[in-house]
Amino acid sequence: MKLVRWKRFTWDLTKLPTPAPTLAERYCIRPALPDDREAVTSLILATFTLDSAWADTLATVKEWLSAHIGAAFANEVAAAVVITHGQRIIAASAVTTDPDADTNLLSGPCVSMEYRNRGLGTALLYHTLMQLRQSGLEHANGVTKSNVAVAKFMYPKFGAIGNDHEFEPALIRT
Repeated sequence: MKLVRWKRFTWDLTKLPTPAPTLAERYCIRPALPDDREAVTSLILATFTLDSAWADTLATVKEWLSAHIGAAFANEVAAAVVITHGQRIIAASAVTTDPDADTNLLSGPCVSMEYRNRGLGTALLYHTLMQLRQSGLEHANGVTKSNVAVAKFMYPKFGAIGNDHEFEPALIRT
Protein backbone atom coordinates (compact mmCIF):
# COMPACT_ATOMS: atom_id res chain seq x y z
CA MET A 1 0.00 0.00 0.00
CA LYS A 2 1.31 3.43 -0.96
CA LEU A 3 1.89 5.96 1.81
CA VAL A 4 -0.29 9.02 1.32
CA ARG A 5 0.77 12.24 2.96
CA TRP A 6 -1.99 14.66 3.94
CA LYS A 7 -1.94 18.33 4.80
CA ARG A 8 -4.52 20.22 6.85
CA PHE A 9 -5.06 23.92 6.22
CA THR A 10 -6.77 26.13 8.79
CA TRP A 11 -8.29 29.54 8.09
CA ASP A 12 -9.15 32.14 10.71
CA LEU A 13 -12.53 33.16 9.27
CA THR A 14 -12.61 36.35 11.32
CA LYS A 15 -9.63 37.63 9.30
CA LEU A 16 -10.77 37.01 5.73
CA PRO A 17 -9.70 39.86 3.48
CA THR A 18 -12.13 42.16 1.74
CA PRO A 19 -13.18 42.77 -0.94
CA ALA A 20 -14.01 39.37 -2.41
CA PRO A 21 -12.28 38.23 -5.60
CA THR A 22 -14.35 39.36 -8.56
CA LEU A 23 -16.02 37.20 -11.19
CA ALA A 24 -16.94 38.09 -14.75
CA GLU A 25 -20.60 39.10 -15.07
CA ARG A 26 -21.45 35.93 -16.97
CA TYR A 27 -20.87 33.86 -13.82
CA CYS A 28 -23.10 33.65 -10.76
CA ILE A 29 -21.96 32.38 -7.35
CA ARG A 30 -24.58 31.11 -4.90
CA PRO A 31 -25.36 28.50 -2.25
CA ALA A 32 -26.39 25.15 -3.69
CA LEU A 33 -30.08 24.31 -3.72
CA PRO A 34 -31.43 20.87 -2.76
CA ASP A 35 -32.15 20.23 -6.46
CA ASP A 36 -28.45 20.78 -7.23
CA ARG A 37 -27.33 17.66 -5.37
CA GLU A 38 -26.87 15.40 -8.41
CA ALA A 39 -25.07 18.07 -10.47
CA VAL A 40 -22.80 19.03 -7.56
CA THR A 41 -21.92 15.40 -6.81
CA SER A 42 -21.23 14.61 -10.48
CA LEU A 43 -19.04 17.68 -10.96
CA ILE A 44 -17.00 17.05 -7.82
CA LEU A 45 -16.46 13.34 -8.55
CA ALA A 46 -15.52 14.10 -12.19
CA THR A 47 -12.99 16.69 -11.03
CA PHE A 48 -11.25 14.18 -8.77
CA THR A 49 -11.43 11.44 -11.44
CA LEU A 50 -9.74 13.67 -14.04
CA ASP A 51 -6.90 14.70 -11.72
CA SER A 52 -4.12 12.11 -12.01
CA ALA A 53 -2.67 13.16 -8.63
CA TRP A 54 -5.66 11.45 -6.98
CA ALA A 55 -5.34 8.17 -8.94
CA ASP A 56 -3.69 6.24 -6.09
CA THR A 57 -6.52 6.99 -3.64
CA LEU A 58 -9.40 7.59 -6.07
CA ALA A 59 -11.65 4.68 -5.09
CA THR A 60 -11.52 5.49 -1.38
CA VAL A 61 -11.80 9.24 -1.88
CA LYS A 62 -14.76 8.96 -4.28
CA GLU A 63 -16.61 6.73 -1.81
CA TRP A 64 -15.81 9.15 1.04
CA LEU A 65 -16.87 12.19 -1.01
CA SER A 66 -20.14 10.62 -2.14
CA ALA A 67 -21.08 9.72 1.43
CA HIS A 68 -20.14 13.12 2.86
CA ILE A 69 -21.76 15.14 0.08
CA GLY A 70 -24.96 13.11 0.59
CA ALA A 71 -24.82 13.80 4.33
CA ALA A 72 -24.20 17.50 3.71
CA PHE A 73 -27.25 17.78 1.45
CA ALA A 74 -29.30 15.94 4.08
CA ASN A 75 -28.09 17.99 7.07
CA GLU A 76 -26.78 21.39 6.00
CA VAL A 77 -28.77 24.53 5.22
CA ALA A 78 -26.38 25.10 2.31
CA ALA A 79 -24.40 21.97 1.50
CA ALA A 80 -22.22 23.60 -1.14
CA VAL A 81 -21.33 26.81 -2.88
CA VAL A 82 -21.64 26.72 -6.67
CA ILE A 83 -20.69 28.88 -9.62
CA THR A 84 -23.03 28.80 -12.58
CA HIS A 85 -22.68 29.89 -16.18
CA GLY A 86 -26.28 30.32 -17.25
CA GLN A 87 -28.13 27.37 -15.76
CA ARG A 88 -25.07 25.07 -15.78
CA ILE A 89 -23.11 24.44 -12.57
CA ILE A 90 -19.46 24.78 -13.58
CA ALA A 91 -17.81 24.79 -10.13
CA ALA A 92 -18.74 23.53 -6.66
CA SER A 93 -17.35 23.26 -3.16
CA ALA A 94 -19.16 20.97 -0.68
CA VAL A 95 -18.99 21.86 3.03
CA THR A 96 -19.93 20.86 6.52
CA THR A 97 -20.50 23.38 9.30
CA ASP A 98 -19.70 20.85 12.02
CA PRO A 99 -17.07 22.66 14.17
CA ASP A 100 -15.59 19.29 15.19
CA ALA A 101 -15.22 17.95 11.63
CA ASP A 102 -11.72 16.97 10.52
CA THR A 103 -12.38 19.03 7.41
CA ASN A 104 -15.07 21.63 6.75
CA LEU A 105 -14.17 21.77 3.07
CA LEU A 106 -15.42 18.35 2.04
CA SER A 107 -14.34 18.67 -1.57
CA GLY A 108 -12.53 21.97 -1.77
CA PRO A 109 -13.06 24.10 -4.87
CA CYS A 110 -13.79 21.90 -7.89
CA VAL A 111 -13.95 23.60 -11.29
CA SER A 112 -14.95 21.93 -14.57
CA MET A 113 -11.92 21.40 -16.80
CA GLU A 114 -13.09 23.76 -19.53
CA TYR A 115 -13.52 26.63 -17.02
CA ARG A 116 -10.16 26.41 -15.24
CA ASN A 117 -7.54 29.17 -15.10
CA ARG A 118 -10.11 31.98 -14.93
CA GLY A 119 -9.92 32.73 -11.20
CA LEU A 120 -13.05 30.71 -10.48
CA GLY A 121 -11.33 28.42 -7.96
CA THR A 122 -10.01 31.35 -5.93
CA ALA A 123 -13.41 33.06 -5.93
CA LEU A 124 -15.11 29.78 -4.99
CA LEU A 125 -12.71 29.18 -2.09
CA TYR A 126 -13.27 32.71 -0.78
CA HIS A 127 -17.07 32.46 -0.97
CA THR A 128 -16.99 28.99 0.59
CA LEU A 129 -15.00 30.35 3.53
CA MET A 130 -17.41 33.30 3.80
CA GLN A 131 -20.37 30.91 3.87
CA LEU A 132 -18.73 28.95 6.69
CA ARG A 133 -18.12 32.21 8.56
CA GLN A 134 -21.76 33.25 8.09
CA SER A 135 -22.82 29.89 9.52
CA GLY A 136 -21.09 30.81 12.78
CA LEU A 137 -17.66 29.18 12.45
CA GLU A 138 -14.61 31.17 13.48
CA HIS A 139 -12.13 28.70 11.98
CA ALA A 140 -12.40 26.30 9.04
CA ASN A 141 -10.24 23.36 8.03
CA GLY A 142 -9.47 21.77 4.70
CA VAL A 143 -7.60 18.49 4.26
CA THR A 144 -5.90 17.48 1.02
CA LYS A 145 -3.03 15.39 -0.21
CA SER A 146 0.33 17.13 0.19
CA ASN A 147 1.39 16.63 -3.43
CA VAL A 148 -1.64 18.08 -5.24
CA ALA A 149 -1.81 21.52 -6.86
CA VAL A 150 -4.49 22.77 -4.47
CA ALA A 151 -2.10 22.24 -1.52
CA LYS A 152 0.59 24.29 -3.21
CA PHE A 153 -1.36 27.08 -4.91
CA MET A 154 -4.97 27.33 -3.69
CA TYR A 155 -5.29 26.45 -0.01
CA PRO A 156 -2.48 28.75 1.20
CA LYS A 157 -4.58 31.73 0.07
CA PHE A 158 -6.54 33.94 2.47
CA GLY A 159 -4.14 33.43 5.39
CA ALA A 160 -4.34 29.64 5.75
CA ILE A 161 -1.84 27.82 7.92
CA GLY A 162 -0.89 24.36 6.62
CA ASN A 163 0.44 21.45 8.66
CA ASP A 164 1.11 17.78 8.02
CA HIS A 165 -1.91 15.79 9.13
CA GLU A 166 -2.85 12.18 9.79
CA PHE A 167 -6.03 11.51 7.82
CA GLU A 168 -7.87 8.38 6.82
CA PRO A 169 -10.98 8.96 4.72
CA ALA A 170 -13.65 7.03 6.60
CA LEU A 171 -17.22 6.51 5.60
CA ILE A 172 -20.10 7.93 7.57
CA ARG A 173 -21.67 5.40 9.87
CA THR A 174 -25.47 5.48 9.95
